[in-house]
Amino acid sequence: MLKLRTALSLLLALSASLSALAQSSGGGKSPASPSQSLRQRGFVPAEGARTDAVTGLPTRILHKASGIVLVLIPAGEFQMGSPPDEADRGAEERRHRRLIRQPFYMGEAEVTVEQFRRFVRATGYRTDAERGTDEAGNRRGAFSTTADSTDSRAWTRTASWRNPFPNLRDYRPNDKHPVVQVSWNDASRFAEHFGMRLPSEAQWEYAARAGSRTRFFWGDAEGAGEGYGNFKDASGRRRFPRWNSSFPFDDGEALLSAVGKYRPNGWGLLDMAGNVSEWCGDVFREDYPADGADESAMQGESNAARVIRGSSWLDAPDFSRPAKRLAFEPQRRRDFIGFRVSLNLADVK
Repeated sequence: MLKLRTALSLLLALSASLSALAQSSGGGKSPASPSQSLRQRGFVPAEGARTDAVTGLPTRILHKASGIVLVLIPAGEFQMGSPPDEADRGAEERRHRRLIRQPFYMGEAEVTVEQFRRFVRATGYRTDAERGTDEAGNRRGAFSTTADSTDSRAWTRTASWRNPFPNLRDYRPNDKHPVVQVSWNDASRFAEHFGMRLPSEAQWEYAARAGSRTRFFWGDAEGAGEGYGNFKDASGRRRFPRWNSSFPFDDGEALLSAVGKYRPNGWGLLDMAGNVSEWCGDVFREDYPADGADESAMQGESNAARVIRGSSWLDAPDFSRPAKRLAFEPQRRRDFIGFRVSLNLADVK
């Protein structure tokens, strides 16, 4: 009976979502189809898109103004968090049943430098690093990796999304790299400008797992992650010899890599582990809600710490577990934190 009630609940939510999508804005016109509603907001089917049998929507869409491709993620339910016996489990990872009541679109990859530049050119926006928003008594700039062998960081006034590693003389900014040195505030403004949002924490973990229930989305073994992302591994150890607790392979990158260089997860999403950690829309709560909560982002004070999910180029293997949770204040910026965007169907009205 519980599974039947869950299925009926998801079907009703999907029906309501698609009905909202199809509503006309008035004037006696015929209701727009879901696909037409997407087109009216600048989304078109991306290369290789199919029509989803459940929703009638394209499985991949391209947002023309930003250049971002998004992938349709189905509604469903999953066990969020980690089991008590999972290696490296944190106390804040209580396993619980979570409902994803509505399908949604998830950015196929992390937002790139080039895509962020489109936003800046269109709006004149200046990031927290460029404006000098206070972070622990520091203002303009950001913490950035130093040139020594420890992978330590120092506050650097010239660090920003335009040059996230000013202390590394051999680093060259690359438009295909994920944008970093952006705060939660910056990422939220980007998403809002283009009519999207940051994914909720529940959406992020659901999409990262792609139906898996293992320690990593590819399985339980660290070594089986080879080819799935830009991780802390042999390449990084050559550059930062004091690194420890790394993956047992060589992905060919010591710092950032171009997005989409590695294999996708089971739902076609790229870099859901490795490359950069990603901001989510939620305020961080140490404990999760009760079983049966939906995918909505947790809300709170504007200056409250925000959720960060996913591992980066410098993280130990356990950070690549989909259950791993981190949090930073919304004005913080680092050379290992970026973001991807999402689109809720209810937002396309």
